[in-house]
Amino acid sequence: MKDLTNSNIERQNIFNNKFALKGNQEYIGLTGMYFEGEYKFTKEMLVEFFEVDISTVNRYLATYEEELKHNGYILSKGKQLKEFKLQFGHLINKTTK
Repeated sequence: MKDLTNSNIERQNIFNNKFALKGNQEYIGLTGMYFEGEYKFTKEMLVEFFEVDISTVNRYLATYEEELKHNGYILSKGKQLKEFKLQFGHLINKTTK
């Protein structure tokens, strides 16, 4: 078993394996919202799952921004955000307007 906390290459191998991602979601009980061909997660979902403060999530996003963007992290805005809210607003307790 590789140590994912220390190996960027091993993390990439998992992120590039759709079967592994699906299995991991089921195993840990954190299922994303399927949008535009990918599973999306909100910051609030991460806060609740990891039982941390939103500032912790923001700090990790800032610290590991390059790697996270490479692995699909986006800041949704504009038309994309509007479509996301229309589809999932009822699940994320955010208004659709």
